[in-house]
Amino acid sequence: MLKAIKYVFKSIVIGVVSVLVFNLIGQFINISLPLNLLSILLIGFFRLPGFIVLLILLVL
Repeated sequence: MLKAIKYVFKSIVIGVVSVLVFNLIGQFINISLPLNLLSILLIGFFRLPGFIVLLILLVL
């Protein structure tokens, strides 16, 4: 049980940091990801594939 909680917490932290770093870098090319629960969980749990899906949805 503790292992699962640790994984969820780590995933949320990775999601938040990834979105913030992308928005920091993306401000130079006028692109940003929304900082909401869906994007954080998608990036946190699916890592790079989730990030790519969000970028594709952002462009469309």
